[in-house]
Amino acid sequence: MNRNLLSRAVIASAAKQSSFCSRLDCFVAALLAMTIVIVVLAIPARAADTLKIAIPQKGAWDTSFSVYGDRQGFFKEQNIDLDITYTEGGATTETAVVSGSVDVAVATGTLGIISAYVKGAPVRIISAESTGSADLYWYAKAGGPIKSLKDMKGGKTIGFSAPGSSSNLSLLTLLKEQNVDAKPVPSGGMPPTFTQVMSGQLDAGWAAAPFGVLDIDQGKIVKIAGANDSKDVANETIRVNVANLNTLQRHRDLIVRFMKAYVKSYQWAYDNPKAIDYLAQDNNLPHEAAEKTVKGFLTKEANDPYRFSGIQRVLDEALAAKRIPKAMKEDEVKGVFDIVWKPGQ
Repeated sequence: MNRNLLSRAVIASAAKQSSFCSRLDCFVAALLAMTIVIVVLAIPARAADTLKIAIPQKGAWDTSFSVYGDRQGFFKEQNIDLDITYTEGGATTETAVVSGSVDVAVATGTLGIISAYVKGAPVRIISAESTGSADLYWYAKAGGPIKSLKDMKGGKTIGFSAPGSSSNLSLLTLLKEQNVDAKPVPSGGMPPTFTQVMSGQLDAGWAAAPFGVLDIDQGKIVKIAGANDSKDVANETIRVNVANLNTLQRHRDLIVRFMKAYVKSYQWAYDNPKAIDYLAQDNNLPHEAAEKTVKGFLTKEANDPYRFSGIQRVLDEALAAKRIPKAMKEDEVKGVFDIVWKPGQ
């Protein structure tokens, strides 16, 4: 019970009894009540648990659910202090959680995590993060010859964030489906990728809205492809939230409380317009551009933490990329999933 509430209850009880007790008995009862209050207030409040979390692509909408929830106090409600480390995605996020440098990683590539699990890495998927990737797209500098992905033929260079990332895997799928022989290049985060495209070091780059939305509107760059142009990508859970196995085994309750706050943050972000204010603020965007990003690129259904699909395709991709040693079925990797909490539990 809350210490203040307990104190009030004790005092109220003493006051109630004073109506029918003798003067001496009332004095003793009041003294006892005050002693209990002093003892209760002297007990130090339980210190919040620190949870180390890796978040890729700072400022992106869905990767920021935990950030928004932290600002709203949802993690404090669960007695959690978030210690956030930002990464460039892909292997950098995966390595952080596998090594134990962080306890939890959000929005990391499903293929990379399942591949790591198959090789014995101490990691478990605790929820889905994104099915499809409506916010992920590729662009070229405006005014040039590149207007679509088909114009990338002939070995032109096109960026993705890092090996094993959703931008890497989605790009490979798009190039294969459209029979384009462009050269994928790991270009890092969105700002350095933009610099490389605008300076001519890359023919095309990658981004996740809201990054680049204003540049498209202002005619500086042209969108040439979107990840969800592929129906396979659109129906595949490409990013997941994961926990280090050692943390999960030793502090399962902490991970349960994290998921309670995370789900509340995700739901709040889509239901409360203040989240769009946060998106605009974090990306130095006008509110209209941030609102356009959320309403034009993103859906609550796609970020449903409990929606999983296309896992067999993930395994097939992992085999093709030589990330796993043999062909596998979904049942063979069911141990990687540990959905620690669902609403209603």
